[in-house]
Amino acid sequence: MSKASPSALVTDKGRQVLLRLCGSFYELSQNELRATLGLPEGPPGLGITIDGERVRFEFAGDKHIVEVSAAQLQRRLAKHVTSKAIK
Repeated sequence: MSKASPSALVTDKGRQVLLRLCGSFYELSQNELRATLGLPEGPPGLGITIDGERVRFEFAGDKHIVEVSAAQLQRRLAKHVTSKAIK
């Protein structure tokens, strides 16, 4: 069986993000995604480019760009979900 490629969907005028990475689904707000990527909160507006296993996030409102591998992002999101559940 082949591995599913990463995918992303941005909704609510750039405020919500749905990601599929390494077989897992994540739904989070743009600010939760920014925190996961080590960025401060910012205005809505997000572009996502997926090239193979590389995921690039472009936050248009404040011109931040972050590129990570799907595996790196999945690990960061797993930590975020765990820390969110503990709080």
